[in-house]
Amino acid sequence: MKTLAAALLIAVAAPAEASAQTAPVAQAPEPARIAAAKALIAKVMPPERVDAMIDQMMRPMMENLRNAMAQTPEMQAAFAKNPQAKAALDAFVDDELKHAIATTKESMPTMLDAMARAYARRFTVAQLNDVSAFFDTPSGKLYAEQSPTVMADPDILAAQRAVMEKSIRGTMERAQAMVAKLAAEQDKK
Repeated sequence: MKTLAAALLIAVAAPAEASAQTAPVAQAPEPARIAAAKALIAKVMPPERVDAMIDQMMRPMMENLRNAMAQTPEMQAAFAKNPQAKAALDAFVDDELKHAIATTKESMPTMLDAMARAYARRFTVAQLNDVSAFFDTPSGKLYAEQSPTVMADPDILAAQRAVMEKSIRGTMERAQAMVAKLAAEQDKK
């Protein structure tokens, strides 16, 4: 079973690695467009608030993961059999949160540069300046400040949790069916 799990991880990672290697190379935007895009991004995600924004986005998502995982039949069975199962799940999700936050913070400079290039390809300097001007207004400033917390809204969390639970349940069912199919094929040999 450990070999199967390792094979599944490799199978999942391989397409992502292959697509990264074959991703089309985009033409570099003009420097003026990049500068305007970076100025806009700095208003939407002020550098001094990026760490807090990451935390505000990641914590609700990981809490949803915790709740979705806790609802799976496998975890429910583990909770019934092992009094330490809940603590193990909590420790796992807390550790995953730390890793997710650290990885996201580490990747932010690269992501911000990529976003600047993407915006610069799609919008002219004048358009970027127009959008940037919106973020100078009281409504724009409030939008920039509040947008990261939208993902923590109870309605969004409930919808996200329902999707996660369905996805996890479906993935587990399909994985079990695949393992059963492989075992049946192995028995035929």
